[in-house]
Amino acid sequence: MRKWLSVALLAGCTINQPPVQQYGGGGYQQPPNQTQPQQPPEPEPPVYQPPANETAYSESVAPIYIDVTVSVEGQSVPSIDVFYTELAAYGTWYDDKTFGWVFAPADNAYQPYTNGYWKQSEFGWTWVSSDSFGWATDHYGRWVWVNRWVWAPDTKWGPAWVQWRVGEGWVGWAPMGYSEDTYVPDEQWRFIPAMQLQSVDLRRHYVTSNWNAYIRGTLKIHRYNRHNKKDLWVAGPDDEWLRKNRINARRDRLVLKEAGRYDREEFKQVETRVREHRREYQERKRREEQIRRDREAQAQREEADRRREADDRRRYEEEGKRREDEEKRLDERRRRNEDEQRKAQDEAQKRRLEEERKKYDEERKRLDDKRQKQLDEDKKRREQDDRERLDQQRKAQAELEKRRADDERRQQDERKKRDDEDKRKFEDDKKKRAEEQRKLDDDRKRKDEEDRKKLDQDQKKRLEDEKKLSEERRKKDEEDRKKFDEEQRKRTDEQRKQAETLERDRKRKEDEDRKRLDEDQRKNAEEQRKRDDEQRKKDDDNRKRGDDERRKKDDDDRKRMDEDKRKQADEKSKRDDEQRKKDDEQRKRTDDDKRKREDDDRKRMDEDKRKQADEQRKRADDEGRRKDDEDRKKADDDHRKQADEQRKRQEDDRKRDDEKRKKEDDDRKRGDEDRRKREDENRKREDEQRKRQDDERRQQDERRRKEEDDRRRKEDEERRNKK
Repeated sequence: MRKWLSVALLAGCTINQPPVQQYGGGGYQQPPNQTQPQQPPEPEPPVYQPPANETAYSESVAPIYIDVTVSVEGQSVPSIDVFYTELAAYGTWYDDKTFGWVFAPADNAYQPYTNGYWKQSEFGWTWVSSDSFGWATDHYGRWVWVNRWVWAPDTKWGPAWVQWRVGEGWVGWAPMGYSEDTYVPDEQWRFIPAMQLQSVDLRRHYVTSNWNAYIRGTLKIHRYNRHNKKDLWVAGPDDEWLRKNRINARRDRLVLKEAGRYDREEFKQVETRVREHRREYQERKRREEQIRRDREAQAQREEADRRREADDRRRYEEEGKRREDEEKRLDERRRRNEDEQRKAQDEAQKRRLEEERKKYDEERKRLDDKRQKQLDEDKKRREQDDRERLDQQRKAQAELEKRRADDERRQQDERKKRDDEDKRKFEDDKKKRAEEQRKLDDDRKRKDEEDRKKLDQDQKKRLEDEKKLSEERRKKDEEDRKKFDEEQRKRTDEQRKQAETLERDRKRKEDEDRKRLDEDQRKNAEEQRKRDDEQRKKDDDNRKRGDDERRKKDDDDRKRMDEDKRKQADEKSKRDDEQRKKDDEQRKRTDDDKRKREDDDRKRMDEDKRKQADEQRKRADDEGRRKDDEDRKKADDDHRKQADEQRKRQEDDRKRDDEKRKKEDDDRKRGDEDRRKREDENRKREDEQRKRQDDERRQQDERRRKEEDDRRRKEDEERRNKK
């Protein structure tokens, strides 16, 4: 297989290293969104007849370069740093051991150059992508096959980096990679009828089966547009092929938005941001240099192979030309000899001509032997080339198998790691929830104990205050009574002294004095009684007011405590409900992710097994139709058995996961029910305790009122006895 393509394209290929980490937020500005073509609903694909294996076209001996003079509008990306942020939302980046940092779309079955259409422009056939990231991946870098399509970034712009195949009424394309012998599975080629090449809705015309027949019935073309002797673009089918297939290809002007190019203002902004973040990628310069050296070494090897093949072909052509000239000369000598034999008159001349004929036959035999030897050498060289090609294909297949095994092992390790991480996270969350619940229970118990102690202290303090107030009131009443008795005694002594000193006058005015004295005593007693009543009323009012204020304060405190407890209970219930909802959502997300991963793994495994079966069928075609049918049948049986076993294992795993999840739900429900029961019991005990406290307060109030009534009755009786 010829390898001139990678050498021709390497001049415009530069590889930059990816960043240490993807920076977000202030990323680079992506070119304006491309105009999405209006696509109708996809009907059933039409059934096409594959082309014949023989075609009227012949594969070109060397690539065809066409010098074009066009004005390239807009600017290409200044650095591959632009791609790391802009494409992060549509897939993942990882470091490949062969191609460096590559972009893997989120869809594992993604196929490049599928969602879009072709436009004929002054640069050649240009792909207008409908993918969100097609502005970058379809006009920069290269798509390479590593058991799926991944994209290696590059700043070299092109209308479309694809390889073309054409035939009678058919055309096909596929990603071209970095070398001509880049491996592309047969089913990854896109074939359509030639008349549909300019259709906007290509999806309904794609061939969906028997790709190998279309590959055998078409030939690869090598046409490139060369601009300023440095820019090399894939040109695609030529005008002659378009005329033979009755395709009227009009050249349209290319819009910047359709090809991923920047205008002047956007380019300045992007260039500024690239300079700001350039330091972030210094650590990966060594990786970039390594990839570049490897690719240059590969290009040199391919260039040496290409030159050797060109020298062999040129030597073979010169040798064939020499053989043709020698054969012509010998034929001319033979004709002259025959003519001379017919004209010979004597026997000597006939012998001479016979000797010359023998010499001619010997020389003819020598040339035939030499030509046969050359043919044998060419056959051996072709066989050697075929063996080398087969060895390369086997190596490439072994490398793919090794990469596939590495990918499967890495995916299994990642799945196991994710499962272990999910399990550990679930156990940690469970322990954390249990610890939080225990802390909440301890806090509630501690708070309840503190509230109970505080309530007992408040009640004890209130009783002591009431007792102290009653004692002070009793002492005050006793002092008032003593003071009143002392004043009464003094007034009595003064009256007696006045009676002794004014005995004569009193005799005369005895009746008047007695009446006045009685009147004064009555008035004094009345005034004293009024004062006592007013003081008693005032004391009763003060006591009632104090009792009312204390009761009101106690009621307010109790209501506030009840309200706080109720709020705390409500908040706790809300927190528990929110935590339960979060746990349910987390569990659902975990289950959905796990099921999705299992489905993706199953699909990928089925796809890999199907590809393996296809490769086995292809290899079996060279050995015979009968053996091919048997191997395909056996491969299909093995595939079905493995798929059935895999599905059974996955079904068993899913059942175990469902049972485990159901058991966890039951445990959580029982835990929630027990917690609610404990909370209800605590609330009931608190209500009963408040009721008992209310009963005790009522009993205390009744005893206090009874004591006050008894005291007032005793005081009234004492006053009446004194009178």
